[in-house]
Amino acid sequence: MALKGRDAWVEQLSKREMPVLAGILTELNALTGNDDTEVNQLADVILKDANLTSQVLRIANSVHYNPSSYPINTVSRAIILIGFTGVRAICISVMVIDSLLGKEPREHLLEIMAQSFHAAVQARNLMKGANTDVQEEVFIAALLYHLGQMAFWASGSNSVELLDQKLAQGDIPAREAVDDVLGCSFKSISSALADNWNLGEVLKQALYPPQSPTPKVAAVILGQQLSEAATKGWDSVEVDEIVKRIARFSGVSVADTKKHILDGADEAASVALTYGAERVCHLIPSRMEKELSKLGEERFKAMEADPQLQLNILRELSNAVMENLDVNAIFQMVLEGLHRGVGLERVALCFLRDDTVQAKFVLGDNTAHWREQFQIPVGKLEENLFSKAIKLKESMRLKASDISQNQHLYSPKISEVIGKYPSFVSGIFIGNRCIALFYADRWKLGEDMSDEQFQSFRHFMLQTQMSLQMLAEKR
Repeated sequence: MALKGRDAWVEQLSKREMPVLAGILTELNALTGNDDTEVNQLADVILKDANLTSQVLRIANSVHYNPSSYPINTVSRAIILIGFTGVRAICISVMVIDSLLGKEPREHLLEIMAQSFHAAVQARNLMKGANTDVQEEVFIAALLYHLGQMAFWASGSNSVELLDQKLAQGDIPAREAVDDVLGCSFKSISSALADNWNLGEVLKQALYPPQSPTPKVAAVILGQQLSEAATKGWDSVEVDEIVKRIARFSGVSVADTKKHILDGADEAASVALTYGAERVCHLIPSRMEKELSKLGEERFKAMEADPQLQLNILRELSNAVMENLDVNAIFQMVLEGLHRGVGLERVALCFLRDDTVQAKFVLGDNTAHWREQFQIPVGKLEENLFSKAIKLKESMRLKASDISQNQHLYSPKISEVIGKYPSFVSGIFIGNRCIALFYADRWKLGEDMSDEQFQSFRHFMLQTQMSLQMLAEKR
């Protein structure tokens, strides 16, 4: 039985066609909309997906986000430099593209996605006088304006073939054909998905504009109208009309507006290429060559040591001290260096308060509960993994063979929250006072970590201590 009606299609697309996308978008929006969110929490969501991590870093190092071309090597650094809203925009864009562009995407999907990238860049350019958060908000709203339509054409529903046939026949207008097959409009599906996935008021208002739209909403609408008109040719009457409206909106002459728009089309093709949507670049009416070479995608192998990345992050740590970044930013960089650079599966930074070790920042699978439950007493009478590391005052390593011989170090609380795995533990000291501890293990594999990994862990601990001392001296 064919699906009919907005609610039926929204449920189908959210729960059956794109459940992973829906889940990650919901999580990202919840984090970026919360003023209390830490950089590490957002980084944690991104780092769960190796492909998303590499894509975010590749895009963060593009000319648009990083004009200085100084390498951004960590997700946490990208969030600090670009901001939550900017990284959210990158993540949403990447997730949408990866979810929709399958092995053989239909031409309808490619055409709509090309229009969406074109509209997103033109809309963002119309808000160049605003702050970057506003620009990214507008970019995402324009990119997702046709989300319902793109999701439909990417779905495996039988209705896709039926609508394709109706549109090809051309016996009835496109809107009527859509309503006949789906029982609703694409716009209504987009609006409902925007509600369900918490994609923001700008997108919802752009889909159904109020009488007096805000500049952000107006920019999205103008970007959409321009991208649609441009499919008819830059010399068309439709383009001339929208250029005049954009000129009035921007307070710029028609001639200059036309130039900016043509530049924007070139930028849109470049942005689509950067985001991994090379299959739509030739459909954006730009002045770039039709055949655009595919960018090589840098992929990080999950949980394998990467010596070059370690070196890059250590350099970044030195720069962080020079830039006088706060202590939390430094700790987050170290955490990411241990996780992605050294290849340690689960890592935690713990602060020491009132003779109790409490997890502050964590990365890796099966660590979400650590923030609430990771509270290990380390008073004078306690003898466990963490109290021993504090007494040693140096990095401690426990191999698989050491665990059975040191059962007394694994208190019931440690066994319950962390488990018993080969691990590295180290205190961070200011003078003789331990202020924090790092813990790392290989939870999924449960096997010993290499000598090289332990040396790298010790190097990061030494660098962290030196960085904190230098910061303290500067202040």
